[in-house]
Amino acid sequence: MNVETLSKIRLFGFAVAGLVCAGYSLAALASNSPDPFAPWLPAVSGVAAAAIIWVSALSAGGSKADAAFDEFYRIEWRKAVGFAYWFAILLYPIFAVLMALGWVSSPTAFASMGTASGAAPLLAFCFITLRS
Repeated sequence: MNVETLSKIRLFGFAVAGLVCAGYSLAALASNSPDPFAPWLPAVSGVAAAAIIWVSALSAGGSKADAAFDEFYRIEWRKAVGFAYWFAILLYPIFAVLMALGWVSSPTAFASMGTASGAAPLLAFCFITLRS
């Protein structure tokens, strides 16, 4: 396995886990239910993505894994986490208004905000990586 393949596996894992979390968040809002589908699915998708990335990095070897997770990866991840921080902060006033108007229940807001906050760094990283 080469560095490029390992980077693509990481990108795919982040994208799938991020889309599952974002889908759960949107489905919770659309159904106004904190469990629109299996509530364990976002966690399982994240753990599965981490396991696939970890096993891929182990099978690629130390030097190739180091090259795939280099300074450029850290810069892009730092940007993604910075965006996700402010995205999560922005969710609070948005959901406060939605809850005050009675459009969203607090359990639904908790489920939707939690999974949206989990999806944000993963999908932001994918977007940043694909743009560079």
